Amino acid sequence: LRPKLQMDETVQTVQDLRKYAEYQRKFISKAVVLLKAGGIMTYSTCTFHVAENEEMVRHILDEYPCMSLMPIQFGDGDDMIGLPGLPGVGLTDEERHMVRRFDPSDEKADTMGFFVAKFRKRCNADAEK
Repeated sequence: LRPKLQMDETVQTVQDLRKYAEYQRKFISKAVVLLKAGGIMTYSTCTFHVAENEEMVRHILDEYPCMSLMPIQFGDGDDMIGLPGLPGVGLTDEERHMVRRFDPSDEKADTMGFFVAKFRKRCNADAEK
């Protein structure tokens, strides 16, 4: 049995939902500053909301040029689990295939909603945000 999806009592509007993405951006800004050059950052959420997933990956790549997206795979060929990122929400096809999305539409994964992206910090920049 899978847990039931329930709305948080504090989420009443789409704007309330977008606040989660704002929190994510704040967490990321601190994480990027703390991460050493050459370090790996795994970005993972337990939602299938585009603003916290693919759009956040785009935000990281645009705002922090020292961060590069790395391919992440769970299995090979027919044994691959998870889906690529969604098309049309800011990532190139190459970038979409570097992330893994797990959502209810993926019958193979049978999950509520998760997302994983992996980054490497190439350099330390004095002007990190």
